[in-house]
Amino acid sequence: MNLKEINWDTIASDLENAKKKVDSMDSLEAIKREWLGKDGTIKNWMKSLKELTPEERPVVAAKLNEFKNQLEEFFVNRQEEFNKSKLAERLMAEATDMSLPVLTSGFGHLAPVRIVERKIHELLKPFGVKVVEGPEIETEYFCFDALNIPKHHPARDMQDTFFTETGHVLRTHTTSVQARELSKGELPVKVVSPGRVYRNETEDASHQSMFHQYELIWIEKGLTLSHLMGILSYVLKGVYGKRRKVRFVPKYYPYTEPSIGAQIDCGICKGEGCPACGGSGWVTILGAGMVHKKVFEEFGYDYKAVSGIAFGFGSARLAAQFCNIPSLKLLYSNDMRAFSEEA
Repeated sequence: MNLKEINWDTIASDLENAKKKVDSMDSLEAIKREWLGKDGTIKNWMKSLKELTPEERPVVAAKLNEFKNQLEEFFVNRQEEFNKSKLAERLMAEATDMSLPVLTSGFGHLAPVRIVERKIHELLKPFGVKVVEGPEIETEYFCFDALNIPKHHPARDMQDTFFTETGHVLRTHTTSVQARELSKGELPVKVVSPGRVYRNETEDASHQSMFHQYELIWIEKGLTLSHLMGILSYVLKGVYGKRRKVRFVPKYYPYTEPSIGAQIDCGICKGEGCPACGGSGWVTILGAGMVHKKVFEEFGYDYKAVSGIAFGFGSARLAAQFCNIPSLKLLYSNDMRAFSEEA
C-alpha cells in the first residue's frame, strides 16, 4: 500500500474493530503477528518510508510510531489479563481445603466464666456498683505493698508469683484494681473488678496458673460483717439457686480483718467427695472480709469513720460448679466437648 494513499482514520477504525475481536491468547497472537510481526503491516510500512520525500517522511514516521506504541501497550495489557485469568483458573482447580473439621457444629455462645460473671453483675447492679478494669502487668506496690502484704509474705516469692525482668508482676489478684480505686481518695467506693490473674501454681483439678477473678470493694459509713455475709449469700443463692448449701469458714487475708471464706456444697459429687472438691464435699469459691485498717491508713481514709467490705470470687471455680465441670483445665481447653452431656 502506498503510504501517501493511507487513510489513517480508516486504519484506526479497522484496528479498533480487530482489538474488540480478541477473546483468547491465540487471537491476540494472531493480531500481533499481523501488525507487529517481521512481515507485519507496521514493518512493511516502515520499509516504505524511503519512498517518501524528505518533508513527508518524518510526519508519516511519527504516525507509524504512534500506532506501534498503541498496539504494543494493548498487547501487553491483554496478555497480562489472560495470564491472570489463566492463573486464577489453575489455582481454583488445584485448590485444597486445608481447614480442620470443627469439634462441634452450630453457633457459639458465651464461655462459662463470662456467663457466671454476668449473672453476678446483674445481681449486684441494684446496689449501684460499677465495673472497673486494671492492668494485668502490675507494680509491686498496688499488688502487694498497698494491700498490707509485706516483703516477707510468701506471695512475694518468685515461687508463688510471676515476676518480669523490669520488677513488675503479673497480678496475682484483681485486688490490685481495688487498690488503684482507693488511691483516688473518693467516697463512697463501690466497684467490681473482673479479670485474669496469674499465680505460679501447680495445675490440678482445682488450680490453674492463669484464672479469672471477680472482686468487689464497697466503702462507706456503717458497713458490717453482717452486710458482707448477707450480700454473699444473696449472690451465691442467686447464681446456684436457693437450695444450694452455703457456709462460711474463718480465713486469713492481709488486707481484710476479720476474714472469711465462703464454700458451697460440691455440685459434681453432691457432697460425697471428689477431685473437684478435694474429697471434702465443699468447694471454696471466694475469700472475703472487712477492709483492714492498715489499707485504710495507706490511702488516707479514717478507718474509725468509714468501714468497707470486700470479696473476691474465683470465677473459674464458680463456672465449673455452675456447669458441673470436674476440672478447671477444661474451662480453658477450648474443647466444646467438655460441656456436652457426655463430658
